[in-house]
Amino acid sequence: MLHFEVKYVITSPLSLARILWWYGEDDLWPRALDLSPSEVADLARVFGTLLSTPEFVEAEWADAPKTDAHLVLGTIEHLEGRSRPAVRRHRRSGPLPEVLDVSEADRWRDPAFIEVVRQLDLRSDVPPDPTAPWLRHRLHGRWASG
Repeated sequence: MLHFEVKYVITSPLSLARILWWYGEDDLWPRALDLSPSEVADLARVFGTLLSTPEFVEAEWADAPKTDAHLVLGTIEHLEGRSRPAVRRHRRSGPLPEVLDVSEADRWRDPAFIEVVRQLDLRSDVPPDPTAPWLRHRLHGRWASG
């Protein structure tokens, strides 16, 4: 099995709430919306570690969805104090609740997401990047903003 290391997974409270809704976590997704940018910045390393250790994720959630499990498990553990699989194994279909139904362009410009990025820039060993998050090439990837 190919292993890789991801240091951080950068996301936002809104994106975490959307992912929890997709996986049936109706009691938790509203709480994810209330996460502070600082909490999400703290979780960025947790998400990176989970993404880098698929064997751990598989042990926690058999047949977990590979694209989202690290976010779901990490957020559930943060909100509940313990790791567990989501209610659903596959993303639910249907319209998102109105508060979560935000365009991709608006999610990149979400003030909470911008603050998460700023905080992670400050925590890194490199000078902060003055480029707006939605223009940063390195963020436009699979694990940036869900």
